Amino acid sequence: MVLFFFPHAGGSAKSYSSFKRFLPKDLTVVPMELSGRFTRPSEPLLDNVQDCVADLIEKHSELLSDDYALFGHSMGTVLVTEFVKQTKAKGLRQPCHIFLSGKNPPDEEVHCFENVENASDEEIISFFSSNSLSTPAPPDNALVKILNSILCTDVRMAERYKASPEDIKFGCDITVIYGKDDPLMQSVDMNSWSRFTDGKCEVYPFGGDHFYYQQHKEEVCGIIKEKLNI
Repeated sequence: MVLFFFPHAGGSAKSYSSFKRFLPKDLTVVPMELSGRFTRPSEPLLDNVQDCVADLIEKHSELLSDDYALFGHSMGTVLVTEFVKQTKAKGLRQPCHIFLSGKNPPDEEVHCFENVENASDEEIISFFSSNSLSTPAPPDNALVKILNSILCTDVRMAERYKASPEDIKFGCDITVIYGKDDPLMQSVDMNSWSRFTDGKCEVYPFGGDHFYYQQHKEEVCGIIKEKLNI
């Protein structure tokens, strides 16, 4: 069994590495790093969801012949949705379970910005910092400038993405998880993800904000193990 982890905006998939200590050793955990980010700095910084996902499918195609599951947090839910859409179109094996964390379905008009194309980098960075959606850091640090550039690219492409249940239906059960104090979740009914699957949809609220899982990794991994029967 393979479990693919998809990153949040501005984040490295490697941030999920700490989940491994709470998961069985025979589960293959694969962090999905996007082109041009973090461990792939020499590759093009792709700036739309479709191209990012096509690249990931090509890069990890050999792992899609066995049973696998998908876990996406925030922007990661957008990547998961497009991943299923593209793998279905290619006739590839589909996931046995999908975990969707910290974001509304991609057909709902719930966005960080009224029009992300009109939002400046400074506005995006300020919004994410003030809502504890990213880690504050000195603006004159060279590394931070790179990280902020990645964050703004990711936010714009995630905000632009749209998909409806008519575009894509997940062919498996899904598990939806979120933090009850997440400022992005206050007007969202996470049960609405059920429209994207013909299988079961179970919702698990946790105490905490957007990165609720930092406090609840063991419990989240417990849910993963239960749903995957491992």
